[in-house]
Amino acid sequence: MTMTSSIVYKEVHDLEEIKAIVAFQALIWSNDVVTPLPQLVAAHHHGGVIIAAFHEEQVVGFAYGFPGFKKGHAYLISHMTAVHPSYQNAGVGLALKLKQREWAMKDGGYQKMVWTYDPLEARNAYFNLMKLGGYTSKYIHAYYGEMDDKLNKGLPSDRFLVEWDLFSKRVERALTNTLSLQTSVYDYTEPLNKEDIKDDAGYLVPVPTNIQEIKLNDLNEAMEWRYHLRELFTLALDKGYVVTGLLKGQHPEVHYYVLQKDQVSIR
Repeated sequence: MTMTSSIVYKEVHDLEEIKAIVAFQALIWSNDVVTPLPQLVAAHHHGGVIIAAFHEEQVVGFAYGFPGFKKGHAYLISHMTAVHPSYQNAGVGLALKLKQREWAMKDGGYQKMVWTYDPLEARNAYFNLMKLGGYTSKYIHAYYGEMDDKLNKGLPSDRFLVEWDLFSKRVERALTNTLSLQTSVYDYTEPLNKEDIKDDAGYLVPVPTNIQEIKLNDLNEAMEWRYHLRELFTLALDKGYVVTGLLKGQHPEVHYYVLQKDQVSIR
């Protein structure tokens, strides 16, 4: 039996296990960004959920969500998801999201989940857009202000808001590995600045393959990437474009976000 096959996924109710989730957050990020025990307990009792992955009774990953409500619609905000470094690249993150989706659909009564991620994190982009079938039409400047944890320190905390329509055909295709980018995206243009974004069918926007490495070697270059993408995406999304995917393998140093105006692609 492999290590990952013996991982147990379950909804967390027990107070001691919730305390373990708090400690796990500090391990992954830092004490500065921990969601505290009282908040987790309250959310658990009022429409939220904590799904955890356990290996030999130790927390190795978790996904935490709480209820949101806007314009007459309720949804689950998947606020935090993390996997221990020793268990990454083994499908644990995907399994946590699927368990969270299952709970949201059956027990929570939700139609949609949302969460945020850093647009510069290409790996997260591929997971959110291609593996899960999410999409985004909102770019938020400095969502958390200045952050000092080890992953976010040094750059403004800009975020994409991901929408995950739980019952959509797009999500079904993603989860069955049949979600593909339209052939026409290979003909999309690459905007060099915001003036290049006009009214074309779509655009390819480059993003570095490893922003953390760039931050270590040249923080100024990382900052340039931040403000360049902020400018492009803010304008494009305001004009009605939607980020629908991430194209990999075309260049060793960058991947490409796919921007489309055709809303059929997100259904």
